[in-house]
Amino acid sequence: MVRTVVTSPVQERYNSTKIGGAQHLAAFLEILLLGLWLGSMMFFSFAVAPSAFAVLPTRESAGVIVTSTIGKVELLGLVIGPLLILLNGLKRNDNSGQAKILRIALLVLMVMCAAISRFWISPSMVSLRAAMGGHIDDVASTDPMRVHFNDLHQYSVALMGTAIVAGLVSLFLAVRSWLR
Repeated sequence: MVRTVVTSPVQERYNSTKIGGAQHLAAFLEILLLGLWLGSMMFFSFAVAPSAFAVLPTRESAGVIVTSTIGKVELLGLVIGPLLILLNGLKRNDNSGQAKILRIALLVLMVMCAAISRFWISPSMVSLRAAMGGHIDDVASTDPMRVHFNDLHQYSVALMGTAIVAGLVSLFLAVRSWLR
């Protein structure tokens, strides 16, 4: 005896959107990794850096702490970013290819920000700090090395800000894609 099951369009939509255990794990990993990376950038920007300069006895000590900490945030991005790009490339539950491309582009932008900071800006700032004897505040604000250091600092802040905004948009899109 052949049994025919009649399903409504609502039931079909529900059945077609159910995700399996592997997809649950992938969703968890994507949100966890993105949240960890984004959280580390935000914690660094809004807590660590301002607190170091407010609490430590010298700006040089604060600079050393901030330089060490940002190096860890950059490295975290260089490890997590490619994992997220790979995970998004393999994800199948997207209804829109454009949304998937946008999420991957945002992740690539975040990785590029981390790489530029890690391999160009941070080393340049460390070199300039050493060339100025480690006491940046003792160097005239019009000194070319101090001007260059300040410019690099602004680039660093802009890169971190860009990565945070891209991360927030990416997190929103990731959650939305898994809820569909």
